[in-house]
Amino acid sequence: MHLEIPKTLTEIAADKIRQMIISGEFEFGQQVTESQLSELFGLSKTPVREALLRLCSEHLIEIRPRCGTFICRLTAEEIDNISELRIALETCAIQSALNKNREKLLTELQQNIQCCEPFLLKPDREAYLALDTAFHRSLLKFANNPYLMDMHRNTTTKVLAMRNRLTFSQEYITRSIQEHKEIVEGLSSNDSEQACRVLKQHINSGFTVRAKRLLSDVAE
Repeated sequence: MHLEIPKTLTEIAADKIRQMIISGEFEFGQQVTESQLSELFGLSKTPVREALLRLCSEHLIEIRPRCGTFICRLTAEEIDNISELRIALETCAIQSALNKNREKLLTELQQNIQCCEPFLLKPDREAYLALDTAFHRSLLKFANNPYLMDMHRNTTTKVLAMRNRLTFSQEYITRSIQEHKEIVEGLSSNDSEQACRVLKQHINSGFTVRAKRLLSDVAE
C-alpha cells in the first residue's frame, strides 16, 4: 500500500510561489515580501520565509541584503547557461535510458510524437508546450537516476517560466516536432550520437536572439 505523505506548509508555499513564477503571475525581477505572500496564501510568515529560502537555492528567488526579496532576473548569458545545462543532463540521460529502459523509452517518445501530429496542421500552443515538456522529461524518467531528475526538474521550472512569456509560430512548432522525430529515429536505430546532436541543436534553437532580448527586457 502506498501512503501519500501530506505536504508541509513550507512545501505548499514553495509550490504556490513556483507555479506563480511559471505562469507569469509574478514577473521576473518583481519584488515580493513575506507579509504580502503570507496574506496571499493565508499562511504565517515562517513557512513563507522557509519557502523563499528553498526557492533561493533553486535560483528562482533572489534575496538581496538590505534591499529585499525578488523573483529571479534573466540575462541572455543565463539563458545560454540554462540551455547548456539541459543539454548536459539530457544527453547523459539518453545513454542511461537506452541501457536501462530502451523499449519503454521509445514507446513513450513515439506516442508523444503521435499526439503532436495534429499540431502540424492546427497549432495549439498550450497542448504543444505540455507535450514538448513531457518529451524531454521522458528522457530523464527512463534514466532512473533521481539526481539527474532533480537537477532537470529545477532547470525545467525556469524554462517553463520563460516559454510562458513567449509566442510560438507555426513554423517553430513544426520544426520542433520534426526535431523530436529525428531524435527518436536516432534512438531507434541505436545511433545515440546522432540523437544527441539533434537534441543539442533542438535545445539551442529554443530561445532565439530576439527571445533572449525580450526575456531580458522583462527582467529589467
